Amino acid sequence: MLKGIDISNWQKGLDLSQIECDFVIVKATEGKSIVDKSCDRFFQQAKKLGKCIGFYHFARPEYNDPHTEAMFFYNNTRNYFREAIPILDWESVGKSNVAWAKAWLDDIYRLTGVRPIIYMSASVTRQYDWSSVVAGNYGLWVAKYKDNQVDYNYDMSNAGSKPKIKWWKFYALWQWTSTGRLDGYLGNLDCDVFYGSVEAWNKYAGKI
Repeated sequence: MLKGIDISNWQKGLDLSQIECDFVIVKATEGKSIVDKSCDRFFQQAKKLGKCIGFYHFARPEYNDPHTEAMFFYNNTRNYFREAIPILDWESVGKSNVAWAKAWLDDIYRLTGVRPIIYMSASVTRQYDWSSVVAGNYGLWVAKYKDNQVDYNYDMSNAGSKPKIKWWKFYALWQWTSTGRLDGYLGNLDCDVFYGSVEAWNKYAGKI
C-alpha cells in the first residue's frame, strides 16, 4: 500500500521535497480552457524526487462535450502519458451523465493506449449505472470521508469504514480525507492510499 496526496494550484506554496509521500496526483486541466498553473512545477518536482505520479482532468459535462475536453486534456499533457496515471475527476454538475465519462475515457485510451481511471465519491458509484465504464476496464479512485477532523501524517485510525461501492469489484485508490496534515506543509491536504505496489502503479500509468 502506498500513501500520497492530490494537489493543485490551491497548494501552490507546497514543496514536495519537504513532505513524506509515495505518490503525488496533480490537477492538470479543467473543462476546455483551464490549465492548472502549478501542474507542471509539481509534476516535474515529483518526477525528480522519484515519486509515483498521477494527473487529472476536472470534467465539466454541464458545459462541454467529452471529445473537446478529452482533446484539451491530451494536448496539454501529452508528454505525461506513460509517465503517470491519467485520471478523470468526476465531481461537477452532471454526474449522472455516464455516457459522457465513458466517451472521455475512450478518447484518451484511443489517443494514448493508456486506460485512465475515474475519480468519484462512493455515493456516485451507487447512484448510477457504471457497468459500461467497468466493462471498458477503467479503474476507480473513490472518495469517502468520515468527517472533517484534521488527520496527521496519514494516521487513518479515525478514517472510518472503507467505502461501499457498486459495479467495480475493487478500487485502486481511496481518498479518505480532505483535512490531512503532513509535516512540512501548514495547510490541509487531500490524503489517499493506493492499494498496490510501485509496480502496480506503473502498470496503471502504462510505464510497463
